[in-house]
Amino acid sequence: MTKLLKVSQPGLLFYIASILFLAAITLILPSCTKDPGKIGTIIQPGDSWLKVRFTDTTSIAAYSVIDDSVRTDELTRNAIGYVNDPVFGATKASFYTQFVLSTNGHQFGEEPHLDSLVLQLVYSGAYADTNTTITVHTYEMLKGIEKDSAYYSPRSIMVGNTDFSDYSFVPRPHDSVYFLGDTLPALIRINLSDLSTELGERLLSADSATNMVDNKAFLEFFKGLYLTPSAVSSTGALAYFNLISGGSKLSIYYSNQNDDSLRYDFIISSSAARFNKYEHDFTNASVDLRQQIVNGDSALGEQNFYIQGFAGVKTVIKLPYPKSWRNLVNVAVNEAKLTLPGGNFAQFYEAPAQLVLVQRLQDGSYELLPDYNDGVSYFGGTYEAESNRYVFRITKYIQSVISDSVTANYGLYLLVNAGSINPESFIFNGFKPNVDTADRMKLEILYTDLD
Repeated sequence: MTKLLKVSQPGLLFYIASILFLAAITLILPSCTKDPGKIGTIIQPGDSWLKVRFTDTTSIAAYSVIDDSVRTDELTRNAIGYVNDPVFGATKASFYTQFVLSTNGHQFGEEPHLDSLVLQLVYSGAYADTNTTITVHTYEMLKGIEKDSAYYSPRSIMVGNTDFSDYSFVPRPHDSVYFLGDTLPALIRINLSDLSTELGERLLSADSATNMVDNKAFLEFFKGLYLTPSAVSSTGALAYFNLISGGSKLSIYYSNQNDDSLRYDFIISSSAARFNKYEHDFTNASVDLRQQIVNGDSALGEQNFYIQGFAGVKTVIKLPYPKSWRNLVNVAVNEAKLTLPGGNFAQFYEAPAQLVLVQRLQDGSYELLPDYNDGVSYFGGTYEAESNRYVFRITKYIQSVISDSVTANYGLYLLVNAGSINPESFIFNGFKPNVDTADRMKLEILYTDLD
C-alpha cells in the first residue's frame, strides 16, 4: 500500500511560494540584459565613448646602406674564409691574434734545434659551401694589440712580408681528428715552418730570463699572427674557430743537447687579445643592391631592401606618418607591430636567426628601443621560416614618437643580431613591391583615441 507523505499546511504554503518566486525571477532576468557596448551609456554621453581604432596603411620608407663597421675583439668565435654571393658580392674574413705563455720562464735548453712550428685551431662551425677549399696565409704581426682596447672590423695591423703558410683545407667542423694515439675534437693543424723556418727559429731563440719571463715581456718579443684567406672564384666558405679553446695553440717541436721530441705550447686563452677583420666587395653584387648602397638610390627600397652580417649591409626604416599624429596629442597606442616579409627570391644561404631593430641617432650611431627591454618573446625579430618573415613589436617606440613633439626622429636601423659573428644575409619586400600579390612590409597600429 502506497504511503502518502504528510505535509503540514504551513509547509505547503512555503513550498508553493518558493516555486512562484523562482518563476518570477526567470521572467525578469532576460529583460535586464543589455548590449555590452551600451553599458554605461546612462551615465556617459555618447560622444565621449573611447574610440579604439586600427590602421595598417601607415606609410613606411626603407632603404639599404653600407654598414660601416662592427666591433670584433674578443669574439666567441673567429672566422676565416672567402664567400661569393650572387646578390651581396664577395666577403673576406681574416683575424689577428696574440699568443701567451703556457708556463713562465721556459728554457729550451742547450743548442735547441727546431723540428717544426704548428698552429692548431679548434673548429666552431662553418658557413656557405663547405665543399669549398679554403687556403690560409699566415704573417707575423709587427705591431701589438691591447686586450683592453676596442677593435672594429675594418681595422688593419702592420704585418711582415713573409708568408709562413699556404695551407688549404675543406671545412670539416664535425669530424674528430686522430693524432698520436688521441682522438681530438675537429681541428686543423697548419705547419708554419714548411715555407720558412724564420719564425720557428726566432721563437726558439727566446731567452727564458727576459723574453719568456712573463706574458708582458713575451708580447713585446712576439706580437702575434695574422691569418688571411685567398680569394676564390667559386661560392666559397667560411670556417669558424674557437681560439680560446685549450686545443687552439701554437706548438714548437724541438730537440736540444739532452733530449729530443720536445714540445712547448704558446696558447691563446682569454687573456690574449684577438679580433676579426671583414672586407666586402660589392663590385659583383646585384644591380639593385649596388644602386641602393653604392649609388644611394633610396627609392628602390620601396620594392626590396637588404641586410647582411659581418658589417656588410644594414637598412634604414623611417615611419613618417606617426610623426603627424603628434597633433592628436591624446592617443594611446595599444600595440604597434612591424612586419617585414621576405622577398620571393632564392635564399642562397640560411636566413639570419635573429634581427635587431634600433633607434637611429643624428650622428649615425644608434641606441636600443624601449621595447627591446621586454625581451625577445615580446619584442620579436626571430625568423619565422613558415611565413618567411620577421615581426617586431614597437609599441613603446611609436608611443614615444607620437608623444614627443620636440625631439627630432631619425628613424630606425635594421641589423643582423650579433653581426660581429653572424654573416647571414636576407632580402625583404618593400612597402610597394612590384608584384601586386606579394606580401609587403607594414606597420599595424591598434590605438585608442582619448579625445
